[in-house]
Amino acid sequence: MADNLPGKVALITGASKGIGRATAIAFAKEGYSVVINFKSDLKSAQATLKECNRHSGRNMLVKADVSKEREVRAMLGRVKKQFRHLDILVNNAGIFDEHDGPTNTKAFENIYRNNFLSCVLVTKHALPLMRTGKIVNVSSVHARLGHGRPKAIAYAAFKAALESYTKNLAKALAPCILVNAVAPGRVATAMWGNPGATEQRKLGKDHLIKRMIQPEEIAEGIVFLVKNDAVCGEVLTIDGGMSLVTLG
Repeated sequence: MADNLPGKVALITGASKGIGRATAIAFAKEGYSVVINFKSDLKSAQATLKECNRHSGRNMLVKADVSKEREVRAMLGRVKKQFRHLDILVNNAGIFDEHDGPTNTKAFENIYRNNFLSCVLVTKHALPLMRTGKIVNVSSVHARLGHGRPKAIAYAAFKAALESYTKNLAKALAPCILVNAVAPGRVATAMWGNPGATEQRKLGKDHLIKRMIQPEEIAEGIVFLVKNDAVCGEVLTIDGGMSLVTLG
């Protein structure tokens, strides 16, 4: 599939920073018009847009809290008005709740809405615009059986749910729309406090590659899944070997 043809449109949720920003820029470099979704950080979203505009045209910002269906519906309405169709959806937006724990049901509800239900809502309203195309969900090595930790129990549980959703959605939509996911390890993003060089070396020790992963490396994996027409219902692990190490 020639995915860099003029007129191709990609929607990236949570694209103001981190993996989302890197992915938006990567698709702009491939010639896509990119819809940059953001929740609140307008300044960062504008910086992402500026960089995308260096590589492709008709890129746009859309502010929306993807955990709220009303805002998701409005976002896809704007996409329809601007482009009439959508080729690529990357469900990247998500959170980490610092209060996550085995008995904190509020954290479970928060992470459920932001990390799982949000993907379902965006996909629901994106599908009417996608006759063909690709969907990539951003999971985590925490979704792997037995991985994660008690202080990220809800995060791990709903990333695991996202991977199950990914595989079953792939069964429902193939062959017209192919659905896959990526599962990153520790990526140098705001979720890890935008770590400097010293902190990155410390956090990267749990990877066999002995460094943190850069957002651009995850974006490269997402672009690969979009370009490949033979991968369907898979989870591409990009964790520097972290899943081969006992996680603490």
